[in-house]
Amino acid sequence: MGENKLKDLMNMDLGQLKNKLLKKPVSEKKKPAKRRKEINRKVVSFDIGSEFTKIVIGKYYNGKLEIEYMDIIETPEEVVLDGNLVNMPILTNFIKKHLSEKNIKVKDGICTNNSTLAINREIVIPAVEDNEMDTLVKYEIQQYLPINMDDYIIQYNVLETFKLEDQEKFKTLVVTYPEKMASNYYKLLSEINLKPLALDITYNSLNKLINYSNKINNSSKEIKEGIVFIDMGANSLDVNIYKNGKLEFTRIIKSGGSNIDVLLSKELKVSVRDAEIEKKNKGYLVEAVSEGSQDLVNVIVREVVDEWLSELERIIQFYKNKKVGNTIEKIYLYGGSSNIRGIEKYMYSKFDIETERVSTINNVDLKLNLAAESIDRYLNAIGAIIRL
Repeated sequence: MGENKLKDLMNMDLGQLKNKLLKKPVSEKKKPAKRRKEINRKVVSFDIGSEFTKIVIGKYYNGKLEIEYMDIIETPEEVVLDGNLVNMPILTNFIKKHLSEKNIKVKDGICTNNSTLAINREIVIPAVEDNEMDTLVKYEIQQYLPINMDDYIIQYNVLETFKLEDQEKFKTLVVTYPEKMASNYYKLLSEINLKPLALDITYNSLNKLINYSNKINNSSKEIKEGIVFIDMGANSLDVNIYKNGKLEFTRIIKSGGSNIDVLLSKELKVSVRDAEIEKKNKGYLVEAVSEGSQDLVNVIVREVVDEWLSELERIIQFYKNKKVGNTIEKIYLYGGSSNIRGIEKYMYSKFDIETERVSTINNVDLKLNLAAESIDRYLNAIGAIIRL
């Protein structure tokens, strides 16, 4: 896992990854965990999706998060697949050109991503000392996953301590992250002339951001029960459930806004890009329900969204069944596909759970020129800047 115990799940120092990639020996003796030293300088954070790349520049220092630049650009086709960078030369040149055109001179880089290839499992292990955790977690996770541990980076986070038959136990969330995928992000940052600082995973980036802020959409209501955040992307919906400030559960639904676009393209006999425009202009879920609209665009949008909600219902029910008392108090939507008009009201009508799109996050200090911009598509990249 690296020489130092990492405080945050998948908040990985790429300097440590470099040692692993270069096969530098690691001492078996575990050093005491130290709080990561804060760096009083700006970093550039990338959330690279299959259709769009989100770029944020800012810094986190002395408990204050400052953002001075946010941009979203179209990712070249077929360079990112399920979070994996599959065409490095094209992606490298694309990002390098953008940074040059925008005269971005920041030296440190961070990436955040998610993938179905990053497997997470919740396991129960005996409560042990810090210096025994690595060995025990690796042993236990091998019982669950038939994989070669040498090909993966293992990260873990203790969610809960409890007693079972008079023995203290840890409920632990473990993530196995493909080393090859991590190395590609390291190489990408190096090849665009940035110092690779960290690789984060999106649900951890978001977890840091919502813990840092005390208000979402200007609501100061403290939510202690389960809250669901859904990152609604082009090819997937990342469903993350948090409780009392900790990640409780995460799943990826392998469908997104592009599924609507492709289906509309076939039915309307237009290009996928034109179909996306039709979706944005005509798609309105509330109207589709209240008026029984038979407009083809609304029919197809509703058909795909209903498939999403069917999967989401199963995920929520599974979470509720995991433990007596598990409830969902609120659903927050963000990402490109959350812009489908009426989707919040439509989801509320299906689940009877208060649902909102994320529009503002308190305590994030945006430069004046960014004040009017919606930050919902940048949440993962912003959260990745927070280094704890």
